[in-house]
Amino acid sequence: MAYSRTVARGWSLMNNLDWKIVAELHATPNITRTAERLNMTQSALSKRLQQIEDELGAQIVVRFCKGVILTPEGEYLATKAREFLTGYEEMRRTLLKVGNGQSGLIRIGATNSFVRSILPPHLKKYQRQFPNVEIDITSDTSANLITKLKDFSFHVAFIWGEMDGDFERVLLNTNQARAVSCTPITLADLPKMPQVVYQKDSFARKLMDTWWRDNFDEPPHIGMHANHGDTCREMVLAGLGYAIFLSNAFLPENCGLFELPLTYADGTPVVRNSWMVWQKDISRIPLVRNFVEFMRSHLSEPAPSRTGLATRVNLPVTG
Repeated sequence: MAYSRTVARGWSLMNNLDWKIVAELHATPNITRTAERLNMTQSALSKRLQQIEDELGAQIVVRFCKGVILTPEGEYLATKAREFLTGYEEMRRTLLKVGNGQSGLIRIGATNSFVRSILPPHLKKYQRQFPNVEIDITSDTSANLITKLKDFSFHVAFIWGEMDGDFERVLLNTNQARAVSCTPITLADLPKMPQVVYQKDSFARKLMDTWWRDNFDEPPHIGMHANHGDTCREMVLAGLGYAIFLSNAFLPENCGLFELPLTYADGTPVVRNSWMVWQKDISRIPLVRNFVEFMRSHLSEPAPSRTGLATRVNLPVTG
């Protein structure tokens, strides 16, 4: 009986059961026992085996009275069957993990202060709990993050300040703005001192402009620009001017600076909220829902408040 035709035609017509038939025949070269293992009748298996051979244009088995033997084409196909079934099971397990939020890619947008000072320890805990989730994180200003969130560039964003848009959100923290200097300062000193300004988004600039006009008739004296809050803090430590910070993220407890909490003219504190935000309905995705719930429980824990008059905690002296 000739069986030299190559395995070529009809490859895409093979289904999952077909691959199991070939793999089982290789492991158990007997039609009756293979049918039993696959919960099929012997006639149904023989019929499907004939259809596979017709579709592929190749004879897979040679039948004998006591069983079957795989042809060279059948041996080759059995190797491919094992590869397919192994890959299929791996894909199925992965899909189950993705479906229950245990695996996949979560895209996050966050401000620099979140990325550098707030998120890392919480993301480390998250990865311990969800080791198969891949995290893609991008830093930007709050205003730009909101624009990208509207375009679904991120699943979740961590921002400062109030935002426009119909988002789901969780309030994470409220920080009081403060002026910082390497020497003691009062509110009346600020217009006469050079200010070190670091890059802020439109939300923050609007807040600071409103506060300044509420307290002073003259504009601030800008002495230096810095591209980042950490850089700005170091410039202030070097005595190059004072700065105004809207987040405690750049001001650790032992940063060595005098701090003056800011208020409006009527005594109301100048505060800015931090938020975790996401598009409505996107939390229906289990991966996003798990991430939001994890971060909600960890990041919304209340932090110690920092209020009062300008104070200073000295940095430890190191060699």
